[in-house]
Amino acid sequence: MISPRWFKDLSRADFVRSVGLYVTQERFYLVRMRKSLLSLAVLEAESREIAPAEDSAARKQALADALRSLVHFDPAKDPLYICLSSDQVISMEIFLPQIAGDNLAQVVDYEIERHLPFRREEIYYDFLPMGAKGDKVGVLLFAVRKKIVDDIVEALAGFGAKPRGVESSATALSNYLLFCTGGLSGPALLLGGQNHDWEMTGLSARGEGWRQEAVFAFSHRLPHSDWAQGPSRELFYSSLRESPRFFGWGNAAEFLRSVSEEAVPYEDLFDLGKGKLAQGDEMAADPAFIPAAGAALSGLREATFAVNLVSGAKKEKRDRALSWLNTSLTVLLLLGLLGWGGSYGVKDEIRLRQLQRENQKISPSVEALRREETELNRLRKEIAFFSEQKQRRGIVTHLLDELSRIVPANSYVSNLRFRENTLELQGSAESASNLIPLLERSPVFENVTFNAPSSKGRDNKETFSLKAEIERSKAGAAKP
Repeated sequence: MISPRWFKDLSRADFVRSVGLYVTQERFYLVRMRKSLLSLAVLEAESREIAPAEDSAARKQALADALRSLVHFDPAKDPLYICLSSDQVISMEIFLPQIAGDNLAQVVDYEIERHLPFRREEIYYDFLPMGAKGDKVGVLLFAVRKKIVDDIVEALAGFGAKPRGVESSATALSNYLLFCTGGLSGPALLLGGQNHDWEMTGLSARGEGWRQEAVFAFSHRLPHSDWAQGPSRELFYSSLRESPRFFGWGNAAEFLRSVSEEAVPYEDLFDLGKGKLAQGDEMAADPAFIPAAGAALSGLREATFAVNLVSGAKKEKRDRALSWLNTSLTVLLLLGLLGWGGSYGVKDEIRLRQLQRENQKISPSVEALRREETELNRLRKEIAFFSEQKQRRGIVTHLLDELSRIVPANSYVSNLRFRENTLELQGSAESASNLIPLLERSPVFENVTFNAPSSKGRDNKETFSLKAEIERSKAGAAKP
């Protein structure tokens, strides 16, 4: 069963605002967005450079100075979501036994130190399930050193802002892509980046109808120094062959020029976003604002992948699964359904009483029509009876006239019976046998036979009992 698109959109309707902050080593990009029901708009898009620093304390101060000249949002009304560039986040695929699928969180927590060069206490991490791959279960792990996140959070705390979530640019860009396209129906490849570093992400659709969801196939960072060695080039071509849709952003064009002299067509991520949200001029000038917009989608309840590198953030997301608008609409819908269901009994009673009143009004007319119908049927029966008698009387008269014409004067008919188109004659004649040919020559009678043996009486005459059939065509012609 394919679920209607409008039902999914209605479940995300809201009136909220959100701020996305994309942080790189050299700059950060801030995008403020607003959602009115289902319409999204960019309210502000600004960027600032982060002064280079030799140690952590100096970088933290440089980050605070850059934020101080930029931040104009109200932290209480505009929730903040941070997106880190791919060179600050470690992303890798981990394959676990099938039995780990029922309790992935504990298994990943146990196995994480085997795959990362840091202790568990030194990192923030989160993961996304990738589904079964052969006899293994794959997860895409995202990890970042706590020192990087804590410096940003501490700088924001000086302005009273506390981020609701921290994610990688891979998930922020994927959320932006899925929001602009409305979802995927098959594999897709996303490529782009900044400063000669490229990110390549593979996405795919899983399930059907209402249960359809997008999943990560892979996520790789391709430094420029590794590109010339060949494995990254082969990885790109193999991924492109398996993905019917190819999306690009940032320096994707520069990347493709270094791959081949022939132009490789792709769908630009910024052009896709023009039809979905009103973009500011500054955002249009620099595609690096796209990851910041993708991070802000989490606060607008439009994010598909819920990755958060800050502990406890997933619980906060589940707590706010329904907005106040959705809750109000749900309550109104339930009240409307209850009222609609309860109104059926009242409507039926009203209709019944109306029908009873109408029946009382037309009842005298119905009785009069019934009496007239009974009288009409009685008259029809009388007419049929008299018509039948008239028809029968016409035939009998014709038969008597025919007999008086053909029976000799010295013959007498003492008894005559006519029934079922047959005529029976009894009487006396000088020669009873001579009557048969006389009657046969008549155009009215046929099949004339003796009905009983004849005998002579005292007057020397023969008694006879004859039977003759009436010709049907003659009888019908005799009616008029």
